[in-house]
Amino acid sequence: MSIRVESIRKTFGAFTALEDINLDVARGGLVGLLGPSGSGKTTLLRIIAGLEKPDRGRVFFHDRDVTTLDARRRRVGFVFQQYALFRHLTVADNVAFGLRMLPRAERPPRDAIRARVRELLELVQMDTMAGRYPAQLSGGQKQRVALARALALKPEVLLLDEPFGALDAKVRKELRRWLRHLHEQIDVTSLFVTHDQEEAMEVSDQVVVMSQGRVEQVGSPVEVYEHPASRFVFDFLGHINALEGHYDGTTWRAGDASLRLDTHGACPDGALTLYLRPHEATLSHAPDEHAHLPVKLVARSVFGGTVTLELAPRGWGDQVLEVELDRDTWQALSPGRDDTLYLLPRALQTVTCDGDLGPRVRPG
Repeated sequence: MSIRVESIRKTFGAFTALEDINLDVARGGLVGLLGPSGSGKTTLLRIIAGLEKPDRGRVFFHDRDVTTLDARRRRVGFVFQQYALFRHLTVADNVAFGLRMLPRAERPPRDAIRARVRELLELVQMDTMAGRYPAQLSGGQKQRVALARALALKPEVLLLDEPFGALDAKVRKELRRWLRHLHEQIDVTSLFVTHDQEEAMEVSDQVVVMSQGRVEQVGSPVEVYEHPASRFVFDFLGHINALEGHYDGTTWRAGDASLRLDTHGACPDGALTLYLRPHEATLSHAPDEHAHLPVKLVARSVFGGTVTLELAPRGWGDQVLEVELDRDTWQALSPGRDDTLYLLPRALQTVTCDGDLGPRVRPG
């Protein structure tokens, strides 16, 4: 079931939650609505579900206008962040609840309900816990039961609101992989809300980046990360280092630091900010012919094969910079406590004096 949203606007009193939202979701897609708190992503999800009515605009499932249909008639499965399981019902009874509440003419026979519940619990790997109650389950197990319950009525659209937000980091990572695998086994179009960039990038076929009630960019995870459409998207998708200085047409300078850049005439002389992602730089004990960016080590942390370094510029700013190196590179560098190191960027994103993204450049 494809989804099309046309010119949606939604206000709550004087607050505009959504303004002129247009979106197309292909059948069978797994789409992440990504943005900070207050960006409008949950409101958009609730409008698609039929739990909120837009002030203006329309929602289509395939070519059918469902804007005025209530949630029960849209064949939508909704998974809430807090699971909303019935504490007095077993796992199996929670999953069966929606089927048993159907009008008598639409309700499957008891044997068919039991078979459907068994099928779903096997699908979400909870078949051995059918007789347990929610209080006897972990957070990840509760989320799987909530998802099975949402799938019980065979929805054409599955909507998930911060599905992993209440779980710890390790469980979230495991469930993200599980959801990606599960989605490949079921024929349903899915949208999920998240403010976690890593989650959206790992799970989604397509990412919708939202800010202040508007869509900033729609694209694959690789597209929005490698080719951000706006400064907001670049800022939001992961940590960045902002290097502020002046550019004379060939060289960027800030205090004692200098960096030769070839912007092919795209950046005029004057104030120029360079954005540097932590993984797009390395360190050396000596500057190279293009970059003279002296720094000193402030702190380091090691996780897995990555060493994250906090660096303070020497003589060219007071901001703390962050660089990520692999363990082998860090061990080969092995700096002393007071050594001066040199930052060597591999690629940088320019930001012009009016705040817009300029060209992506490399030193040289």
